[in-house]
Amino acid sequence: MISKSWNYISTAGITEDIPPSEAKRFMLLNQFLAVSGLLTLIYLFLFEYHGYQKAVISEILFFVSYCILWIVSKETYSKLARFLFVLILNFQIYIVCLIFGEASQIYIIFGPVATIPLILYNFKQKTLIGFFVFFTVVLFVDLFEINFSSALLVPISADTLYNLKITSNVIAIICEVIVVYGLLISSNQVEQVLGKTNILLEDQFKTIFNNSSDALFLVDHESKSILKANNRAVELFEMEKESDFFSRQGVDFHKDKLPDHDLFYMRNQVLVNGFFENETLYRSQKGREFWGSFAMRLFDIRGKKFLTIRITDISENKKNQELIKSSLHEKNVLLAEIHHRVKNNLAVISGLLGLQASHSEDENTKSLFEESRNRIHSMALIHEKLYQHETFASIQMDSYIKDLVSNIKASYTSSDTIIKFSVSSNNNVLDIKYAVPCGLILNELISNSCKHAFKGRKAGKIKIEFSKIENKFTMMVSDDGIGYDAEKLLKESSTLGLTLINALTEQIDGTLTALNDKGITYHISFTV
Repeated sequence: MISKSWNYISTAGITEDIPPSEAKRFMLLNQFLAVSGLLTLIYLFLFEYHGYQKAVISEILFFVSYCILWIVSKETYSKLARFLFVLILNFQIYIVCLIFGEASQIYIIFGPVATIPLILYNFKQKTLIGFFVFFTVVLFVDLFEINFSSALLVPISADTLYNLKITSNVIAIICEVIVVYGLLISSNQVEQVLGKTNILLEDQFKTIFNNSSDALFLVDHESKSILKANNRAVELFEMEKESDFFSRQGVDFHKDKLPDHDLFYMRNQVLVNGFFENETLYRSQKGREFWGSFAMRLFDIRGKKFLTIRITDISENKKNQELIKSSLHEKNVLLAEIHHRVKNNLAVISGLLGLQASHSEDENTKSLFEESRNRIHSMALIHEKLYQHETFASIQMDSYIKDLVSNIKASYTSSDTIIKFSVSSNNNVLDIKYAVPCGLILNELISNSCKHAFKGRKAGKIKIEFSKIENKFTMMVSDDGIGYDAEKLLKESSTLGLTLINALTEQIDGTLTALNDKGITYHISFTV
């Protein structure tokens, strides 16, 4: 019955949603309230027996206060009840000391009472604990400052005084025992929680460490000896057991001995950056070779340096990489051969057209053949550039335009006009999807200027620019020739060349504009 009542008083108001540490202080508060109320009743009956009515009234008020605080605490206002309890307990001792004076030695109970906040509050609440300790010291000092004299002081017989001294000392011892009990309960629960937490963390660490899909090692940084290895490490390096690693170093498992300068670099990187990553060919205890990706990290435990090493078997990845490289090489060789053959075939077609032109006596027919040859050459030149380029998917436009200009220039060597060309491209790279139509457009525009812009003149200039801003390309071909109504001619597409220019501009989703001002200027813009 007593045990059940004590358990009810101790746990009143404690719910499952209260954290364990807070529930512990909640329980101790209830127990302190119960003990304080019980001791107050003992004093009350003692004072009543000796007829000290002032003390009786005082103890009744304090007993009621403790009962109210227990109810307040039970209604989940434990923080308020805890605060008021410490204050009321100090005032109770202070009042009783004023009633019975210094000789009763009741003031010695202040000692254990001053330590109660250490139990009821978290050590992190230093300000609050300091306030209560300071408050107790102030009351204690004040008693001696006023020499225990007040209107509450009552005369007391020697026998009663003797009994009060004994009672005060017993109560002080009881309070001290209660305080020690509270501290033991608090520390024991903390130790249990920490013990369980440490065991749980240790089990979790062991589970994660030993069930990792990578080989894991703990290494002494100074001696470089292996201190710990997981199950995957034993399996990967084909060892019998973990302890087989303890007499070995990590470099012992490298297939090829690591050069001194590489070893120095690796260790220096770990010291400077705290980690190092690389790929290495390893050899297991039984001679099996495999590629491993390892990551090494430096850390410090109580002033001693250790290394954690993770090794992942990447042999399959290496094989796949080699297959991909081989396949990519074959693809590149094939593409290079295709571009080379296309270029050669176009060169044959160009040669056939040249041969056919040489058998024609009509100048217009020869001119048509030459224009066709230039168009074919502009395409063949792209395949030649792709053949020379590493990616086979894009070409350097600066080099291409200069070669194209050289070819067109050679086609008009019979002209009496000396034409000076200016090319600006800033090493822009263009995808093959756009390179072929752009090459044909440039061929047509440059050829038109060579044929028509400088009639009756001994010299002329043609300027070609190819620029890029973000993902927008712009081509410009201009000359300082006689000029003509280019906009009208473009709309009418009266010639094959202009028809080709319009069609090819639409093919790359571009816009074409022409300006007649001291010659003709064409602008072609498109977005990639």
